[in-house]
Amino acid sequence: MTYRLRITETAKKDLRRLLGYVRQRARHIVKSLADDPRPSEAKELRDMPGRYRIRLVKWRVIYRVDDDDQVVLVLRVRRKMGPVTYEGIE
Repeated sequence: MTYRLRITETAKKDLRRLLGYVRQRARHIVKSLADDPRPSEAKELRDMPGRYRIRLVKWRVIYRVDDDDQVVLVLRVRRKMGPVTYEGIE
């Protein structure tokens, strides 16, 4: 079952700012979420049910899954900097 993929404006800006090789891998990860919103490498964020992250070297793709509407919403693509990486996520 294919999910619709939505990307916030903030996440689009984050993607544009990535280095070329990281940006290409990040875009591939984001596109693949439509077919499998919870791949084996995805981890659900503590204290944030329904929000997940996927590691990408020193970066994290942070997203939310809405099973009722079958939507994957990419929230941010951030550099891992400890717990502050996940602060301010919708």
